[in-house]
Amino acid sequence: MRLFSTVLLAFAMFASTVYGASPPASVERTDWKSFFDQHNAVGTLVVLDQRSPNPVFQVYNPKRASTPYLPASTYKIPHALFALEHGVVKDEFQVFKWDGNKRDFDVWNSDHNLRSSMRGSVVWVYQWIAQRIGEPAAKTYLEKAGY
Repeated sequence: MRLFSTVLLAFAMFASTVYGASPPASVERTDWKSFFDQHNAVGTLVVLDQRSPNPVFQVYNPKRASTPYLPASTYKIPHALFALEHGVVKDEFQVFKWDGNKRDFDVWNSDHNLRSSMRGSVVWVYQWIAQRIGEPAAKTYLEKAGY
């Protein structure tokens, strides 16, 4: 019984250090509003400096920050990096030849490289990339990136 009590006490002490830790505090940064206003943009920004001994979330527009959104076009950035890492794309200058299929947006109806495909949010380029990376590798990259 004494061994069981000792193990239970040790576990309780360990668990309290792991599970008792509270998440970092949060500070609303209303002073960041001007950065969004000058570009007539609606958005949010969350910054956490983990180098600090007492990290604090600095948040502009906390209500929006707590609202879930689809990654949409933000996914193109890591996807392009995965393509370069995986060797699917040689470099940022590689040209993706338009297949001639007329699409809804004029900017999509031409050849592109990584830069122009991001600027024009050219979905067919990223579909081409995704097919060549493959789902298993894409999942691995996403996990490594914490995305």
